[in-house]
Amino acid sequence: MSGAVKPSGAAAIAVELAVWWAALTGLWLVLVSSLDTLEYLVGAAAALLGAFAARAARRAAAGDADRGWPR
Repeated sequence: MSGAVKPSGAAAIAVELAVWWAALTGLWLVLVSSLDTLEYLVGAAAALLGAFAARAARRAAAGDADRGWPR
């Protein structure tokens, strides 16, 4: 048996961003003092930016930040 199937390409990017977004949104909700709609929307937007930054940092640390760009 080969185990779990690993997504590739756009699916892998979407899964990674979704996991980062969920983790960062959860962290925001734990740390915020009052939970209302505006706080949730701001936290979700900040978490989305953080997810993109985390993916970029992970790729840069792995050394594949320029992969996929034409030379």
